[in-house]
Amino acid sequence: MTDQHHEKYDSTNPIAQKLINQFMTSIDSLLTLTSHDIQSVTECGCGQGHVNRRLEQLYPNARIKGLDISDADLAIANAEKLSSQTELYNKSIYDIGEHEKADLVVCCEVLEHLENPELALQKMSQLNARYYLFSVPREPLWRILNMMRGKYWSDWGNTPDHCNHWSSRGFKKFVNAELTIIASRQPLPWTMILAKPD
Repeated sequence: MTDQHHEKYDSTNPIAQKLINQFMTSIDSLLTLTSHDIQSVTECGCGQGHVNRRLEQLYPNARIKGLDISDADLAIANAEKLSSQTELYNKSIYDIGEHEKADLVVCCEVLEHLENPELALQKMSQLNARYYLFSVPREPLWRILNMMRGKYWSDWGNTPDHCNHWSSRGFKKFVNAELTIIASRQPLPWTMILAKPD
């Protein structure tokens, strides 16, 4: 069975590929707003490493880490990482601490899957990074697009394992509870936010 978490990245559909390219371009765009001396990056929920490899390209001289709870995904991520110095390992986002401290903390396509996203956001904010990059599906657009392509009709277009659903406005409010938003982007069909500590 196709892993729903990674179907969007691996699709050969040209429309899906265009959306992912826009997603990655939005990452690039927001990270140009940070200072150029990012020396360390931690990705919380690196999955199979799609975003992590983009971070390796953007910050070739930085110490890059990625954590995830899926050994199967980590095996793929480690096999395809661009640098042998990139550290990818099994750890829950709820257990992050001193080892995960970095100039930039990234959490893309993770928070919608968590039973306690508020705790995850608090744990990440406690890392006191200089910058934070987040993304989540933009609702209800995400569900509408799923239904338009004939997916998940019995659950009104909700992707399996999505526990949380935010509009762009709602996600900004969520992030603002712990951090200060610098800028946001809305690559179809996501909300992406760059933030910093209060």
